Amino acid sequence: MINPDELAICKRRGHDAGLLGEGWSECRWCGMWLREVRIIEEREDTPPEKEQNPLGKLLRDRGPRG
Repeated sequence: MINPDELAICKRRGHDAGLLGEGWSECRWCGMWLREVRIIEEREDTPPEKEQNPLGKLLRDRGPRG
């Protein structure tokens, strides 16, 4: 059984399960099993600069390869 107080501390510090992905990983601090769930969002307008992926911007600025 996981102590709720320890779990709250662990969640605040971000757990430590190595690389998260679709598979389940166990946090080495508290033993909680975690996985990363992502969703794709679409928008027609340009998002704020701070929300844009820097690598995506670099690739757009470079233009198509050829």
